[in-house]
Amino acid sequence: TMSPEKEQEFVELEAFLDFYATAVMGIDPVNDIHPATQLRGIAAQVGKSKALVGLRQAVNDCFEWVEDATPEEISALDSALKSRGIVTFTELMVRKSRKYRAVLKRGRIRNDTEYYIVDAAASDLSIAMPEDERRQLDCMLAGYRA
Repeated sequence: TMSPEKEQEFVELEAFLDFYATAVMGIDPVNDIHPATQLRGIAAQVGKSKALVGLRQAVNDCFEWVEDATPEEISALDSALKSRGIVTFTELMVRKSRKYRAVLKRGRIRNDTEYYIVDAAASDLSIAMPEDERRQLDCMLAGYRA
């Protein structure tokens, strides 16, 4: 059995991937190749704990989309997810994304998409993060605007 934390993560990521695959990737939910269908099959075969590893990877792959996405597209996706009670793309980026971490480590924002993600992360107070990280985001935002 999985810990309550992992169980919660599984539910969150599954809901996110299900919506993302349908809305962004345009995969018909009744199609066998839909990630939600695949995930159920994998969980049935090897158990939820092992399926969670693949689920995390699939969600990580979604972060690649951000390279080509406009701030408006990210915002629209976040709104659609939020209205359905699903964890937002931005929150998952903050929690899980190497890209977000890379921007933090670099300490400066390079383009409008990075700006949007950092701005969304800084302004969404429901996203748990250390106070110094939030301060760093504010400094990077001010630097990019200047």
